[in-house]
Amino acid sequence: MKSIIQEDREHCFICGRNAHADYFGLEEHHCFEGYGRRALSEKYGLKIYICGDRCHRNGKDSVHKNAKVDRAVKRVAQKVAMRKYGWSIEQFIEIFRKNYL
Repeated sequence: MKSIIQEDREHCFICGRNAHADYFGLEEHHCFEGYGRRALSEKYGLKIYICGDRCHRNGKDSVHKNAKVDRAVKRVAQKVAMRKYGWSIEQFIEIFRKNYL
């Protein structure tokens, strides 16, 4: 499924740089991972496009190395999902097993 968070696939969701500014270009990041949540992220379109090296994996503020950035992405994803699908916090928790707000 396409992302319901980010239509623009030419700029990094986190830093805003264009797709060609990072050596690896933009990569798809599933906002929720582990315990089947990656598949749920795919199913509901909860993914973003971010710089492969700088914002995804290796930068000090990358989503996989910086817990604050990761949590911020999860909060945005939860808010967008709840608005798009009409879910309450309780319904979100039933699906993703945690509240990030």
